[in-house]
Amino acid sequence: MKFTAAAITLLGLTTFYSTLDCVEGNELKLSAREKMRKDKAERQLQANDAGLVFSRGYICITRQQDFAFIIPQQTSIVPGSEAFSGPGLGLGLNLLGSSTIQSGGIYDPADVQIVDRLGTSAADNFDDGEDFIRDKEQRGQFAGQRQPKFIPQKDPGFFFNGECVATQAAGEQILGHSCIFNLCLGGGGYNCLAIYAGSKFVFNPFEQVLFSSTTFDIDDFPAGAVVPSLPPSYPGTIFGGTGLFVGAVGYVDVITITGSTLTPAVADDDDDSIIKARFPQAGYITQKINVVTNVPLPVAP
Repeated sequence: MKFTAAAITLLGLTTFYSTLDCVEGNELKLSAREKMRKDKAERQLQANDAGLVFSRGYICITRQQDFAFIIPQQTSIVPGSEAFSGPGLGLGLNLLGSSTIQSGGIYDPADVQIVDRLGTSAADNFDDGEDFIRDKEQRGQFAGQRQPKFIPQKDPGFFFNGECVATQAAGEQILGHSCIFNLCLGGGGYNCLAIYAGSKFVFNPFEQVLFSSTTFDIDDFPAGAVVPSLPPSYPGTIFGGTGLFVGAVGYVDVITITGSTLTPAVADDDDDSIIKARFPQAGYITQKINVVTNVPLPVAP
């Protein structure tokens, strides 16, 4: 995720999250995923009854320059949370109201191949240091440790863009979100489906699969030890559209299958209470979008 706020004022740095927080977060994720599976089965039955007979899958690939993660510059009192605070202070980063903004191209799933990527390479420009090639620790890890092998030519009339806002959070743990998206499928970018996604969404954007106690160490940053987590899938409702999609109804499922590196953050040299990004992010965000609606859907170019 990319920090676009100038700086985040905090009271200190310790560990990312405690073992207890991790266990509770996993339980919330499992519960949310089970509920989503049941809801999806119910929607499929309702779709058959409502005459939603057109379905198709698309791939959205978003570049880093087309994705932003905006965090409000505020902290909150979260009992037991010391992720971004001094021991016992209970002050943590508050992600309520944070938002992600994205704009990516739409492709045919048959044209996109996903491969394993165990760390960045020199071509990703993740680190400009002279020891980058020799020092594997300075190679950032991609969320999911996978990336598209090749990015097809983008059609300017096929794209997926919009914004998600965290509407429920507990410190750095997002619990729910509200999103508005445009899924445009041809017509020069004027044939678009309007999508609303407002549901439970359990995700910690700072969570790591492999935890290192020196992740936020000022003098030594082992980027290769940080493997960001992928966000969970979520449902959305089609509530109309433009062009050929006027009057469209239906639903979508958005599944993130590849992600970028986690922006390394360190304390400012002059002020330890200010965190700033040290290296740029690298990697593409790839999402599978399954669409079911009452109007014909074109094949992506």
